[in-house]
Amino acid sequence: MNARESDRWRPRELSALVLAVGLATAVNAITVAVLWDAIRSAGPGLSENATQVLVTAFGGIIGILGSYLGFKAGRDSGDSTTRRDEPRDKS
Repeated sequence: MNARESDRWRPRELSALVLAVGLATAVNAITVAVLWDAIRSAGPGLSENATQVLVTAFGGIIGILGSYLGFKAGRDSGDSTTRRDEPRDKS
């Protein structure tokens, strides 16, 4: 693989990026809506359900980010015996 091929986005990386941007946008919209409701409501603020929604959303983001960083670190570790990108010999 030459330098020019490694600079291009792979289709799965591009689709993962698009999905990540969409997920982040959705979580931001949910966060703004929950906080807006908590500020504007006459009640005591954040309800227990709203708190659970926020905890679940941000916990999911942290989990996805951690799995991506772990995958990236494992892939870039330099150990070619565990790489799945390279084709195996059929001999």
